[in-house]
Amino acid sequence: MTIPGVRPLQIGDPAPDFTAPDNDGCSVGLSGWRGRWVILFFFPRAAASHCQMQARRFQALFPEFQAAGACVVGVSSDTRQRQTEFRGLCDLSFPLISDRSGGLSRLYGVLDDPEPGEDVALARRETFLISSIGRIAHRWREVTPNVHAAEVLRKLRELQATSA
Repeated sequence: MTIPGVRPLQIGDPAPDFTAPDNDGCSVGLSGWRGRWVILFFFPRAAASHCQMQARRFQALFPEFQAAGACVVGVSSDTRQRQTEFRGLCDLSFPLISDRSGGLSRLYGVLDDPEPGEDVALARRETFLISSIGRIAHRWREVTPNVHAAEVLRKLRELQATSA
């Protein structure tokens, strides 16, 4: 869903700040991670096989993201309960944010219109790499779930090397 008169987020733009409860009910937010790189990945549904694949790939590389000083955070419109089940199923170490209202997805420009017969709009599968100073460093609009986490890690390392 494109909001009329609102320019989509571009590389170099300040990343919109947010505060939201994660799947454990703890409040997380972009400003709390200032000084660290953040991988904010949006996915449509926790139960979908491609979403599980994508989350598991991020989990497999999670120690490398941590070693690079980066936080990984997943966002979907699933309920907190469903995300807690998803987090257990995929054995995830990183937080998930339930965006039932679509507010965070809308803020980042990834919210689609609800499918016919659906009551909740879903986020498109997109990822934002946010720099340690809170700017959009990269945006992936096309995501292939089984290789995406490795692409994000490569880009993170590349950008960290050029900014050092």
